[in-house]
Amino acid sequence: MKPLSMFLFGLLLMPLARAQSVITLEQCYSSGIANDPLTRQREILQQTGELALANLDKNRRLPQLGINGQASWQSEVTKLPIELPGVPIPQLSKDQYKLTADLSYTLYDGQQTVFQKQVQQASTAVSLQQIAVEQNRLKEQINAYFLNILLTDENTRLTRIRLEELQNRVAKAEAGVRYGTVATIGVDVLRTEVLTTEQQLGQLGSNRRGLRDQLGILTGLVITDSTRLIIEEGKTVVANLPLNRPEQKLFDAQRTLLDEQLRLTANRLQPRLRAFAQGGAGRPALNFLNNDFRGFFIGGLRLSWDLSAAYTLRNDRTVLALSREQITVQQKVFDRNLALQLRQQQTEIDRISALLEKDREISALRSKVRQTASVQLDNGTLSARDYTTELNAESQALLNQKTHELQLLLAKVQYRTLTGN
Repeated sequence: MKPLSMFLFGLLLMPLARAQSVITLEQCYSSGIANDPLTRQREILQQTGELALANLDKNRRLPQLGINGQASWQSEVTKLPIELPGVPIPQLSKDQYKLTADLSYTLYDGQQTVFQKQVQQASTAVSLQQIAVEQNRLKEQINAYFLNILLTDENTRLTRIRLEELQNRVAKAEAGVRYGTVATIGVDVLRTEVLTTEQQLGQLGSNRRGLRDQLGILTGLVITDSTRLIIEEGKTVVANLPLNRPEQKLFDAQRTLLDEQLRLTANRLQPRLRAFAQGGAGRPALNFLNNDFRGFFIGGLRLSWDLSAAYTLRNDRTVLALSREQITVQQKVFDRNLALQLRQQQTEIDRISALLEKDREISALRSKVRQTASVQLDNGTLSARDYTTELNAESQALLNQKTHELQLLLAKVQYRTLTGN
């Protein structure tokens, strides 16, 4: 048996007036992912994640600055409960104004920013891996179009061989009619088969154009009538393949996100220490007995410690633990279904392999019978109708063999796709 790679290389080799382009299955995978709109979404998610990290980093490193203003009127103001003769006591205005610039800088945040950045990175990783899962399904679509084109091309090749044989037979039969050795009905039978075969070639050509256009839309590649599709030999190896499904990486990424969220949740009980400064002008300023507009400044340290976060900490941890358990259940379901699919695919590989063993024997016998029928037709001991029956039977046997070879190829490629390789 010839190596599979040699078979695939020569599978679609046809006489062409110009050079042919070659496209491999791996090229279709790469171009399909590059042409997929989800690839742009992946880039957007990466950029969004980077910007979110940059914002967290800036908020931690840079001081927080704000401008605040207030104008108010109140029904009553503070008054001194004393009166001194000849000494005026200033009285505050009921309309008051204040404009301040507030500056604060976090000296210690209990590593809150660190945990927030880790949560953001883990969240981005989950989103990116979800896209990888969606794009992995694209390979199955590419497999179907790619292999159907190969099957159509092989059918076309065998049909052209049959057409050439029929055309040669028509020429011989027409010569026999001129010399009176062949009945006219024999030529008509052969011509009918020629027309039927040409009709089949037309249908196959239309089918291929439809399939190639669909594959072109999916991958963004330029696929013409002369483009040869080739599957690399490495794509048919199914022994000892490790599992490399993107879903498994997604489960790991989801667990990592929950771990980071748990750390951030526990961090809420940490105290925060900030330095602050406030400068501005108002009426009244810091001296509330002075009713003039004056500038003022305040600076110092501020400690905050939200102990009420402990109220829900236990429940929050429980929720995250249950979410982690849910991911474990989902992964077990996925692993079980994947094992079933791989077993089914291996059964399909074994079934087609068994068919191929008989296909080769059947094709050899059909070719032998057709050769004998050819000699009998030349000797006038077999009718043209009976000869075309044997010719069609041989063509069908060869087509069945090539179909099963391509189906075996597809089954192996699908097996590799299921394993994530």
